Amino acid sequence: MRVGAKEFVVRLEELFARTKDARSVHISSKKQPYDDGSVTHAILFRVTDGGSKDRAKFSTLVPPSDILAFQDTYLTTLRTHLAENLKKRDKAKERRVDKTLAASRKKLEENDGKVKILGAKRGKGRRQRMRALRRARILRQARAQAQHPPSATQA
Repeated sequence: MRVGAKEFVVRLEELFARTKDARSVHISSKKQPYDDGSVTHAILFRVTDGGSKDRAKFSTLVPPSDILAFQDTYLTTLRTHLAENLKKRDKAKERRVDKTLAASRKKLEENDGKVKILGAKRGKGRRQRMRALRRARILRQARAQAQHPPSATQA
């Protein structure tokens, strides 16, 4: 259903409020030719909540002259409703992961790039061992390149 630009923003806010817990809101936009004789295009905005029953589905066609005014209201609506759903970064978890990676690198360097074979031949232990072997191989290659840098040949 085609609605006006102001009603579109109002309905979009209502849709965000309704679908906060249950569904997603799908928004798309595309250029449309506009019949005012100018080269610029109008923009068609479409919104749906993705549900099959009682689906909310509406759109608006914003003429080139009103695009800037519409964008202001549209973008503030998007920012307010999308900011509520963004997750905060878990910095403590990132630090723990960095710490374990640094410990495994240090362990490889202390063993001179050799991996102690631990665990079962199959399953999780094997995957861990193969990853460790790969990291050790990369470390040995980096050391070899650092000790013997490729010489530049001049013709």
